[in-house]
Amino acid sequence: MVNRSLIQTIDANCRDCYKCVRSCPVKAIKVTGGHTEVFAELCIHDGRCVTVCPQKAKKVESSVETLKELLNSGRGLAASIAPSFLAAFEYRDPGQIVAALKKLGFSHVSETAEGAELVAREHWRLAKAGTLPLITSCCPVVVNLIEIYYPHLLKFLAPVISPMVAHGQILKKRYGQETKVIFIGPCYAKKGELFSREGAASIDLVLTFEELAEVLESAGIRLTELSPAGFDGPGACKAHLFPLPGGLAKTVSLSTDLLGREAITVDGLDEVSDFLHNFNENQDSLFFVELLACRGGCLSGPGLAGRNTFFRQREQLMDYSFHQSKQEKNPVITDPGFGLERSLSSRAVALPEISEEKIQEILSLTGKTRPEDELNCGACGYNTCRDKAKAEILGMAEVEMCIPFMRKRAESRANIICQMTPNAIIVVDSDLKILEVNPAMEGKFRCSQKTVAGKELSVVINPHFFEEALRTKEIVTGEITFSQYGITAWQAIFYVAHEDVVIGIFADITKEKQQIAKLAQVKAETLEKAQEVINKQMRVAQEIAGLLGETTAETKVLLTKLMGLIQKEEGKS
Repeated sequence: MVNRSLIQTIDANCRDCYKCVRSCPVKAIKVTGGHTEVFAELCIHDGRCVTVCPQKAKKVESSVETLKELLNSGRGLAASIAPSFLAAFEYRDPGQIVAALKKLGFSHVSETAEGAELVAREHWRLAKAGTLPLITSCCPVVVNLIEIYYPHLLKFLAPVISPMVAHGQILKKRYGQETKVIFIGPCYAKKGELFSREGAASIDLVLTFEELAEVLESAGIRLTELSPAGFDGPGACKAHLFPLPGGLAKTVSLSTDLLGREAITVDGLDEVSDFLHNFNENQDSLFFVELLACRGGCLSGPGLAGRNTFFRQREQLMDYSFHQSKQEKNPVITDPGFGLERSLSSRAVALPEISEEKIQEILSLTGKTRPEDELNCGACGYNTCRDKAKAEILGMAEVEMCIPFMRKRAESRANIICQMTPNAIIVVDSDLKILEVNPAMEGKFRCSQKTVAGKELSVVINPHFFEEALRTKEIVTGEITFSQYGITAWQAIFYVAHEDVVIGIFADITKEKQQIAKLAQVKAETLEKAQEVINKQMRVAQEIAGLLGETTAETKVLLTKLMGLIQKEEGKS
């Protein structure tokens, strides 16, 4: 079987309600960026996520266009229609559905119940021949469930092809291998069967009743206006009740009494999962076990599109079965000319071991540091907070899926301030284990909420002043330097009694301290430069004074000599 997702998500319609996660019995829904997608390796194709989505954001791979191409190709088409067709449409006579398919372009229309009788007999043969309890393998969802989640029970699962595959083989032999066989039924998982070796060899296309209704409407075909037509081929005698719980057992004439022990039937995926989970405990008392994923059997299939209530549909099916059993039938096929064996194998997904420490680390991201903090409300889609934490570790879920946490965070104005303030804030419990850090704390102290939540305060800063605030119940303030982070801050640390937490707020004053230091340095440098200028001026003044003194003396001598000469000349006169 190929692991391929049949179900896609329409992102534009997905509204982050997580209803698909809550509804998925195996939690095969991955949440990324608030939007969901089906994880193919874990999906069992039950289709519950499609039917519960209120926004129609999940869709199954459609076969409508492919069918239209086949109808226009002129090739021979054979329809294999599941017994639950009786509950899928509004009609006056079941033969009107056969007539509609013929008018649409099908060359041959037969009941899948024809193949179901072969499959039922093969199950009964194996049950009588074996020494182990036998689990029926007609429901593809059950087969997927066991192969992926309970592979240790594969030895109990009947290695028998499904009625759809068996009937496909019959039709290929009857009408030729070149004939295209289209199965029409209520099950999404049947589309997945096409990717198995046996399915690919006998079925060319799978169509749901919903898709058939769409094709008939686009072709303008109204069932109630058509004259009834009969099915091709020998038909079936007993297998018309296959869609109902106990239908397979009834086909081989096993007792389906509610209190009987020969055969038991379990319907509904939750019930089936619980049964398989406890299978080993009850193994010795089991013989023939019929498992159906849909509660009420195939009449509750996700692709049925029926308008009547389940009980009305059940009555329609039982009336038809009773009527058909009274009709003369051609001999039922005893030797089909092909094998009924199928291959079964484990498709279990190997998941990593998850430590308790890692779970606690994830829980702390949403403020769950104590067992009583775990609400287990299921709003995220997981039954418990621990299950959701494990999903986060596996990359299947996100922190933001915790609705109570997100609501508390969204409604808290204080939280908005904490998120936007440039001041670093850290909150610790009374054991000095970190509960929360804001973005400013993450940036300035090189840590993150994800990595430090739940750890000792000492991994980030010295807890001394927090211990003091916890002991004295008084606010601790003052300037503090964190040399390892290159930060100087003004701290305010205080105890909040009703929450039993200690909060530390650190206002980064590193730049201010640097500016003050720089200003002091500038002043010092200015004074030093001024003194240098003064000293230099004094030296210049002294030098000038010295020069002026020497010049004055020389001038005086010269002038004195000049005056003497002048006086001497005047005396001669």
